[in-house]
Amino acid sequence: MIVQIVIAVASVIALFALAAIIRKVADRFVIGAESQRKAVHVGVGVHAMMLPLLLTREGFLVFAGLAAGALLVLRIPGIASDGIGASLHSVERRSWGDFLFLVAVTVLFVLSPGHPALYILPIAVLTLSDAAAALVGTEYGRLRFGGDDRIKSVEGSVAFFVVTWMTVVIILQLATDIPRPNVIWLATLVSIFATYVEADSWRGLDNLFVPVGIFVLLSTWAQSTPLILGALTVGWLLLLLIARLAAPHLGMTPHAARSAAVALFLSAVVASPINSVLPVLAFAAALLARSTEGDTEPILDFVATLILAGVAWLVTGNVFGVNAIAFYAASFSAIGAGYAAFAVRDSRFRIFGTVLAVAVFLMAYWLLLPGMITFTGWTPSSPLFAIVAAVTVLAVLIEAARPKNWPAGSPGLRLAIVALICLLPVYIYEALS
Repeated sequence: MIVQIVIAVASVIALFALAAIIRKVADRFVIGAESQRKAVHVGVGVHAMMLPLLLTREGFLVFAGLAAGALLVLRIPGIASDGIGASLHSVERRSWGDFLFLVAVTVLFVLSPGHPALYILPIAVLTLSDAAAALVGTEYGRLRFGGDDRIKSVEGSVAFFVVTWMTVVIILQLATDIPRPNVIWLATLVSIFATYVEADSWRGLDNLFVPVGIFVLLSTWAQSTPLILGALTVGWLLLLLIARLAAPHLGMTPHAARSAAVALFLSAVVASPINSVLPVLAFAAALLARSTEGDTEPILDFVATLILAGVAWLVTGNVFGVNAIAFYAASFSAIGAGYAAFAVRDSRFRIFGTVLAVAVFLMAYWLLLPGMITFTGWTPSSPLFAIVAAVTVLAVLIEAARPKNWPAGSPGLRLAIVALICLLPVYIYEALS
């Protein structure tokens, strides 16, 4: 273990050295802030792909903790603006991409032991395709789209698609025994998915959404027949088209609609469509909550909540070896009912609306629970439905009881935290019993 700790410390020091070297070179040759950031991004990505060769799971956890601390240091104002952290943070936009990249690498490391392609391929796509898109978009991009912190170019997105397709084909051909027709379909599906997600993500969330989404697609569908993969690709494109057409009717921007489509598509792929009923109901509740705010930000809040909660339960289930789908769905019973309570908090029908929301979400969970138990292959030792009902009511009370003079904001993150804090001990008890 001492050797692993030494390797972990040396790896973090190497990342500091990389940032410092890039900063020095940038000062010497007047390299722009975005180019510096991408250079660090590529260096860190290449380093991340080598970690399974250097670290065991325990050693990696030490590395992840030290790396998180290092990233916090690089965000200290003086270091971020003028020191070595400037190679990452001199770009003037809000982003948590550095932390989210570390989260993504950690998730992949935990989920892919014995399957090196499932670890390397998502990181390679994020590293190489993102750099190619930035280079082409900066130098040759003329057709711009997006807004705020996500200005993209058509030329850059095309470069992202092409490099992703080539990367997927090469790695799957060299590192797996997947049949060639499957490789072509998988490369096409992954490339379309990753390109859309990268173009539509905000505040650095593509650093989490792209690699984890690629991992989910490959681990779930890699052994499917070409016909199924083709149908999945066509279905994904149709879903994007439906989201685009439905956006104005739901009072959403195309960006928010596509982001929701991405999140719900991943939910259906991982959990199966029937186990995605509660996230879909929660999305409907988020739409109601959005209408009270008068903008689309709560939809993006919901998208982030859905992906982060899904990743949390996916990793937890892998670590403990017991499928966590029933707890994933339980989280969205609480999150969805909480969104509904948030939506009606200022209405004169708030009590009736809140009670109705609790009843709808708990009824849906009660109806789905037998199927989820069959799907997971284990029978709960605890009164699971009663616990889920209590957590759902608690989440609703938190939203309903908030004083009106308190800043409300979007409720997704706090609802997810409440659900995870309450349900995780129950899951651990079930997993160990």
